[in-house]
Amino acid sequence: MIDVYASESHFADHLLPVYEALTDPGDFLLSESLAQREPNPWHGTPKSTDPTRPVLVASFGDHKRMRKAGRTRIARIEHGAGQNYGTEHGSYAGGKDAEDVGLFLTPNQYSANLWHTRYPGARVEVVGCPKLDSLPAKQDGPLTVALGFHWDCHLVPETVSAFGTFRFALEELAQTYNVIGHGHPRAFTGPPMLNRRYRRAGITDVETDFSEVCRRADLYICDNSSSMFEFAATGRPVVVMNSHSYRRDVNHGLRFWDCADVGVQVNKGDALLDAVALALEDRPPQREAREHALSIVYPYRSGAAQRAAQAIEDWI
Repeated sequence: MIDVYASESHFADHLLPVYEALTDPGDFLLSESLAQREPNPWHGTPKSTDPTRPVLVASFGDHKRMRKAGRTRIARIEHGAGQNYGTEHGSYAGGKDAEDVGLFLTPNQYSANLWHTRYPGARVEVVGCPKLDSLPAKQDGPLTVALGFHWDCHLVPETVSAFGTFRFALEELAQTYNVIGHGHPRAFTGPPMLNRRYRRAGITDVETDFSEVCRRADLYICDNSSSMFEFAATGRPVVVMNSHSYRRDVNHGLRFWDCADVGVQVNKGDALLDAVALALEDRPPQREAREHALSIVYPYRSGAAQRAAQAIEDWI
């Protein structure tokens, strides 16, 4: 039996499919702030559990919370693509302060190699991305493009939002297409607020639920997020925005730069509309490049929840 803990909804999105695939699940625990949000699609919020049980988390912060709560058997699954930026930050694959994690569940070999190298005594399993199986296809509706930006994380230049590079192109984009504004959850909670930036650009349709983005959008424009790979995995085109601050001579792998061809890349705001038009054509070379990138990020494109559940049960 294993408990599951999530403090944010985008962590729970990855954990819930695994929880449902377990043959003997424990409690699905939510942070108090998450539990108070409605609607709540998860399985309740028990306030007391057996601290000797193993627990599965999907972030560095939740890992530390469970450690503080006295949990000694911790498993951790990536809630993104498993990116690293050449740092030891604990939030990224291969990061520091995870000596007490007994099982790492990763979406790809890139991430698995980083964890295995850092913690050779831990069990590391490539399982894929559990979220992929639940992402909806495009429903009937008008041609729609979605737009997503990272939050301004100043860890390295590649983790800072590309909004500044493309801000002056957004008004024309909104005048040309039906646009949905999306972004990293932290981009909506800290200054400068992304929803306010969108409104100033004439984008009033803001959607924080990525499943709704997948349900409504024909194309996704994004700077740096695992969501660009998730959207591409549904078979639809992506435009990849490169900030002027991103370093072309520094290769972190995955998004920077081995898998950046998951979509049509664009480096300047005045080229954004042309990139969108080209991506919407979705020509065979573009589809081939997308599939090649996805083969690296997601060597398994389905069945991740069952694979993760089996790895957890073997570990326990």
